[in-house]
Parts: sequence; C-alpha cells; structure tokens
Amino acid sequence: MNINLKLLILGIPLLFLASCRSHKMKKNTVILGSTVSDSVVVKIDTVAITEPLKTEKVYFETEDVDFEKLKIKSKITLKTEKINQTIPATIHVKKDSVIWISIAMGLEAARVSINPDTLFLLDRLNRNYYKVSFVELSKQFDFEIDFKMIQSLLVGNLPVALDTNDVYFKKNEFNSIIQSRNDVSIENRFDLNKNKLYYIEAEDKKTETKLNIDYKSFIIEDNKLVPTIISLLILGKNEAKIEFEHTKFDFLDRNIRFPFNIPKGYKLEKIPNF
Repeated sequence: MNINLKLLILGIPLLFLASCRSHKMKKNTVILGSTVSDSVVVKIDTVAITEPLKTEKVYFETEDVDFEKLKIKSKITLKTEKINQTIPATIHVKKDSVIWISIAMGLEAARVSINPDTLFLLDRLNRNYYKVSFVELSKQFDFEIDFKMIQSLLVGNLPVALDTNDVYFKKNEFNSIIQSRNDVSIENRFDLNKNKLYYIEAEDKKTETKLNIDYKSFIIEDNKLVPTIISLLILGKNEAKIEFEHTKFDFLDRNIRFPFNIPKGYKLEKIPNF
C-alpha cells in the first residue's frame, strides 16, 4: 500500500470532525444562513459601501436533531500536508455510546471504533491496530476534541453544551450564540428562520489554533433537518481540512451492529503526526 493511502487510513479517525462539498444528494437540499461575519456590503453605482451589522441581544431556541441510532453513507476527502485523497465510508452511531466507521475500497481497508474515551483503528491491509485517547488527540491538534463534539458535528447540533454564561445575539443575517470555555472562544451561527446551526468559528487563544466548521447544505430526513455538506478546517500546529459527502441517512429504531475486535497477530502501532 502506498504511503499516501496508509496515511489516509490512519488520519481519518483522528480528523473525524467534518463533511462534504458536493451537491449529489438526490433530495431537495436546503441552504441555510450566510457566513458574513462583520459587515454587509451594498453596491451602489458600482461603488462598494460597507455597513456594520446591527446587533442586539436576544434569546432563541436552537433546532437540534435527536436520535438513538443512525447509519450514514459517506465519501470522505482528507487534505493535510501529506494527504489529499477521497474514500467511501459507512458510519454507524449509537447516541452517546459508540461511533463505528468502515472504510472500504472494494474490500474493507480499515475499521474504526470510537467510544467516549478512546479511538481504535484496525489497518487491515497492514495487519496493525492503533489506539489513541481523546486527551492525546487534543494535544496533537492543540484543540480540545471529545466524543460528543464528533457526534454533534455529524448531525449539525451544538458541539459544546449551552450554559447560563453563553451570550445570544440577533444580527441582520443570522442569530448567534457566543461561548467561552477555558481559553477557547466559540461563535455559533444559526439560520434566522429555522434556528438551525450552520457555521461555527472557534479559537483557542492559548495555542492560537482556529477551527471553522461550515455546513453548506441540508436535507429533511425522517422529519429531521440534517447536514449533507460540511467542511472542517483546522489551522494551527497541524493544518487539516476534511470534507464529507453524505449520500444517505437512516434513523433507526432497530438494532444496529458495531462489530469490532482486534484479530490475533495484529501489531499495536503509534499514531503518526499529520
């Protein structure tokens, strides 16, 4: 297996926080909000005039997706300094319990199991396996990453739980919730009409690492508004961009399998830097 493919298989679970930029979902897509941050540009006689956005404090209910079990078909594109490849994946989620990923290119090349504490990866092509905790993962990217953040990002929910210190704003083009957790500041933007999260901008002031999450498109599946086009960009010590193309959502009330075991003879390897 060439080095780029090997790095891709190893890198996906470590960077598993984002999604796609293709419009191939065969259902009516819904485009929400605007990513304008500080101003609105108005053109008059070909002269651009920048006007400040009006801002007022206001409370609003957020539109979240609730589920117990979820199956997603997706294509994942991973771009780092060393990798630029796309592969298909099947994702199973049991709420607050486990995220399971099968990466297959004809035959299954890798299998991932993520629980609330630790991430495990089987590299079937090289008969190796990898284990990394979320504490270790956060240190590698200079940004706090945990299970609930990944779970929330998959369905477009707030990755960081609300508390009484969060500040709500209503702007011309979106509603916003500003959060501060330790050294991390977060702005969450919501569509004015549907109150659905569509853009996140976070910065760790201590490490100067930035994270942008952009939900470009949504569909309605099982009466739930779910994201199909999501882009994640991490700017810091290690720069990475991930895009998923979700092609199918299944919200399930039946049992779903999360098969994962480490076969005899597989060797434990250290997760590489990216």
